[in-house]
Amino acid sequence: MRTEADRWVGTLFHGWIELLTLFVMLFIALAIIGWCWNRGFRPADRGPLVSVALLAACYALVLLLRHFRDDLVSASIIAVGVLLAGLASRSMHPRGLWVPAMLLAALLGLGLNLSAVALTLVIALAALFSARSGR
Repeated sequence: MRTEADRWVGTLFHGWIELLTLFVMLFIALAIIGWCWNRGFRPADRGPLVSVALLAACYALVLLLRHFRDDLVSASIIAVGVLLAGLASRSMHPRGLWVPAMLLAALLGLGLNLSAVALTLVIALAALFSARSGR
């Protein structure tokens, strides 16, 4: 038989493991996309592999979507997140990755992990094969 403390410890760590797993999944996806994005630039022009501001904004969107389960609220959160990402992409680097990264975070926040993997592959391929001079 389990003691009362064992039940509470299991419950406490269950939520943290899920949040840590989501953070690692998001970090790995952004690292892959960032590597593909920076690959065409000269070493002096390359940015960080994962932008801290981008990671923090995307993870905040994931946490908000995990907390609110109502369809209308989730749609509003995604719309505001993508709008803010579009505004942030005008002034922060990497410029072209803010909106796709927010869409990726929205899929992770909704629990659509396979769709998030597919979107990561599409974004990575688009970043690899895109024209380098116009970005």
